[in-house]
Amino acid sequence: MDYEFLFIVDGVSVDDDVAVGVIFDEFDGLLTRHRSKHLLDVAAEGDSAIDAAHRLVVRLHRELPALRLLRLDPDLVGVSDIAERAGRSRQNVLQWVNGERLQAAPAFPEPEGTVGRSLVWRWAEVNAWLADIGEKSGDAGATREDALYIDFMLPRWRQVLDDGLPIVRTVHATKVDDDRTGDRDAVAQLLEGTLSAPGVLERISAFPRAERQRLTVICAVLSDRLTTVAARIARDETWVILAYQGEESGLYLTPVTARRVPGSRPVSALGLGPEATVGDLLLVIANGSVSPTTPVTVA
Repeated sequence: MDYEFLFIVDGVSVDDDVAVGVIFDEFDGLLTRHRSKHLLDVAAEGDSAIDAAHRLVVRLHRELPALRLLRLDPDLVGVSDIAERAGRSRQNVLQWVNGERLQAAPAFPEPEGTVGRSLVWRWAEVNAWLADIGEKSGDAGATREDALYIDFMLPRWRQVLDDGLPIVRTVHATKVDDDRTGDRDAVAQLLEGTLSAPGVLERISAFPRAERQRLTVICAVLSDRLTTVAARIARDETWVILAYQGEESGLYLTPVTARRVPGSRPVSALGLGPEATVGDLLLVIANGSVSPTTPVTVA
């Protein structure tokens, strides 16, 4: 899915023809200046707004190292702006806001605040609501919650990349919540603490990957099937790290891949069938059938 972002940036200028050209040619983006602020309007593909921003940060750092993404502009819109972007009248929009139309539709988003005496909303949240009623206008954007997370992580992502290390993206082994979601969250929290220890990220990042500046970690529980894990590996990712807890609450990190590549061991060669789980893989590793650092093809 494509997501559009409007970043407030520093380190480049609209007067820099090279930077403007790279942004346009490589990212189909637009760099503009509003008073003293430079704004970068750019879109990226991802499983979510956070994933898309994660991918975009890596690409921008590689192509334009001087560019600094400071924060997201909330792109606030009033009733007239919404009407113009949605191709509707102000009266229609006011009816949406007041819940007077489409009574079966979800409630209109909460306003972000007021400008003067007029309410304003985040366009991304309005557009998501429009998508729910079949009126989506353009690419999706970052909701308030996603934008807060992205803004919080931007300086941290940059620091990690400046240090020559990959920025880490964590996902659950399943896309939908179930009764083990809390356990996967616990794995993610344990992972965060582990990665903050000296030298851990350096060792993990030594695993061969197509994208050297980006590392995906899939947080799983022992009952998750390996085929489910494989489905969470993006098409453009060669290797990812599978994170899970053993019976004694220790954190295990295993490199996995969704397709056969040099140096990997398929699960079938380890005696595991199509119904094999993460727990089965842990037993194989514990028995010494495969080294913990050997990538395993889980598809």
